Amino acid sequence: MERIFLSRLVGVFFFFITGSVCFAQNYYVFKKRGKPTINKTETLNRGSVFSDADTLHLGENDYVLFVNKIGDLFEISKSNIYAFSAITDYKKKIEKESLTQKYFVYVWQQFTNQHKRKQEAGVVYREERNIALITPIDSVKTGSPEVKFSWNNKTDKEDLFFFLRDLKTKHLSKIGLTGNALTLSVDNFILKPGQSYEWSVSEFPFPNLNELQFNQLNVLTKEEYQNSLKEINAIIIAFKYLGFSEAEIQEVICSDYKLCSF
Repeated sequence: MERIFLSRLVGVFFFFITGSVCFAQNYYVFKKRGKPTINKTETLNRGSVFSDADTLHLGENDYVLFVNKIGDLFEISKSNIYAFSAITDYKKKIEKESLTQKYFVYVWQQFTNQHKRKQEAGVVYREERNIALITPIDSVKTGSPEVKFSWNNKTDKEDLFFFLRDLKTKHLSKIGLTGNALTLSVDNFILKPGQSYEWSVSEFPFPNLNELQFNQLNVLTKEEYQNSLKEINAIIIAFKYLGFSEAEIQEVICSDYKLCSF
């Protein structure tokens, strides 16, 4: 009888130990100010992961806003050293509508995927592009009267070629240029409201278009843009409550929701 009781006790203890490990969830940095660090060495940035083996170091005027798997937020602004287990004490109370809750869950998932890609970068991402597209990021929606395209040119050529393809008409425009940026107006000539495009940059005037990296751009009409803003109004209100500036709100909405103003 004693052996049976002991084995059950060990089993229960093992369950709680393994259960606590299984249910330990990472946090990701949603917003930060100053120079907070993990383990004194790693500087935190938006999307940085904070795991159970880490300690958080905050100096004077430092600030961190974490998000977890279920979309809860945790806000820390006092100078100190924090263990992983202490983060739950700093849960930010905010009335979340279903859309807002889903948004923060989505952000956590995106940060998780980014972290996995970084860990696998040495195995998966072996291709090195000579010209890297920067902005607009892929699949962006915008209602801005003009769009600034930018890229990082790693080639030794100054003369480049910008390609813009109308996804409805399949018409391909080509512009020869120098530099790392180009601004186009939404003037019903090249860019038209209500149309979707793909854009890319090449060092060659006649590249194999199937081998080029293209980013998609969706130019909204004024009505479409206003309707998109209404759809995420609850998220914008939540950001204002959290103390985000208008510029910070636009930046986060652009990077996460892909609704951008340039």
